[in-house]
Amino acid sequence: MRTRAIQTREEEPTIEDMKYDLAELEAMNLGTEDLIEILLYGTEPLDLIEEQEIRELWREKFPYKNEL
Repeated sequence: MRTRAIQTREEEPTIEDMKYDLAELEAMNLGTEDLIEILLYGTEPLDLIEEQEIRELWREKFPYKNEL
């Protein structure tokens, strides 16, 4: 089983780390229907989302890591 980057990180995550963590979480939870929808309609790249929104999304998805 692959160890996710967030599981081994000990320091404060950078915005790039947060983007990767969010993308990895979404990828791990994708089903066939989700993939079809992405292929048909695309998705908003995380690089286009404001840094503050990335931080908020990351803290929402990974509340147990907020104490870093």
